[in-house]
Amino acid sequence: MKLISISEPVWEAIASRGKFGETEDDVLRRVFGLPVLSDNSQSAVPAKITRQDKGRRQSFATDKLSSYISGNDLRVAFASGASKSWKLPPKSDKAALRSMRDDATGFAEKHGATLGQINAVKKTLTDSGYHLLK
Repeated sequence: MKLISISEPVWEAIASRGKFGETEDDVLRRVFGLPVLSDNSQSAVPAKITRQDKGRRQSFATDKLSSYISGNDLRVAFASGASKSWKLPPKSDKAALRSMRDDATGFAEKHGATLGQINAVKKTLTDSGYHLLK
């Protein structure tokens, strides 16, 4: 594996040409007209790209997830079509809130959500004032 450092403008140019679910290697292969590696191919090793500063991180999700509060419902939907909603309990009913949150994150996991997407479901709740302690 090769390690290169690139400036922020170059990183942004790569990111702007990327499609959802693509790695930096995928984008550069497409831009340079290089063949796509098969999962079983050992002939070429993808390059690892680092930036000189911190900022936008690599995405590992392949199916976009939307999580939001609509009215009195938590809604979780995937771009592929799977979606579900749950009635929000009173903010003071921690047992019901934990059960609903576990159902929502379980639904997301069942449909292949990444850890970041599962955390986004939880964040939707906390951003709306539905807090749980450990």
